[in-house]
Amino acid sequence: MSKYEEICKSYADARRAFRDYETTCRDFARDLIYGMIDYFEWPQDQEITYIPLGEEISPNDRFYALAGAMRMDDHAFWHFGVELTVREGVTSGHSTPFLMSFFIKKTGPHFIVKLGGNGREIKIHENKKNELDPFYEAVFMQIVDFFRKGYIDAVTNQNKELSFITLSRGATTNAAS
Repeated sequence: MSKYEEICKSYADARRAFRDYETTCRDFARDLIYGMIDYFEWPQDQEITYIPLGEEISPNDRFYALAGAMRMDDHAFWHFGVELTVREGVTSGHSTPFLMSFFIKKTGPHFIVKLGGNGREIKIHENKKNELDPFYEAVFMQIVDFFRKGYIDAVTNQNKELSFITLSRGATTNAAS
């Protein structure tokens, strides 16, 4: 094997390892979101939308698979948004979509999850992925707190910082009606 062929093989091996890493993080992210939706007992007929964070999205191009919505940031976190819609009543009434931003990477045997770009890092051991109720409860409490304490600021555009939970674009104009 020539030196060039050896370099090409090393490159191919590195690319394969990176794709495996990406798949591992994506599979964890999917399981994390599905587990959260189950924990919340979210209605199965309500759409869950994955959205790339920090990109302008045409209303016609809003439907991404999780793999298409995930991007890597400068700190090696895969990030993506999950948009859900909440209603005034459980089955009817005014509805508003809100966006949660998740950041995930894997370091050794741990997945590191941040709720929002500036959220604290939460370590989840790869063998403890089935014991996430405390994590889901923390997410639940952040959503409830957002609607109790941050909703008015979000509707009136006083909250300019991208945090873990924001109202989806267009939701603030619909919220006043």
